[in-house]
Amino acid sequence: MKFMLILNICSVLHLNCLPKIHDNFVFNSWSECANAGYLRAIRVTNSMDSLMVNSNKLVVYFECVEIEES
Repeated sequence: MKFMLILNICSVLHLNCLPKIHDNFVFNSWSECANAGYLRAIRVTNSMDSLMVNSNKLVVYFECVEIEES
């Protein structure tokens, strides 16, 4: 099985999300994808303006979606 990472940046305050971000990299296992999701979420959050993150209560959700192997 192969997996693709999908990130979603959402505002807990406003109850809405930006369009999902699809990572084009394909992972060979669930654990590789999950670990990458946590690391990528930290990088995304750290790259945003902290005032914007705090005032909108932004969070990054992620999922690992199984894809068909070709």
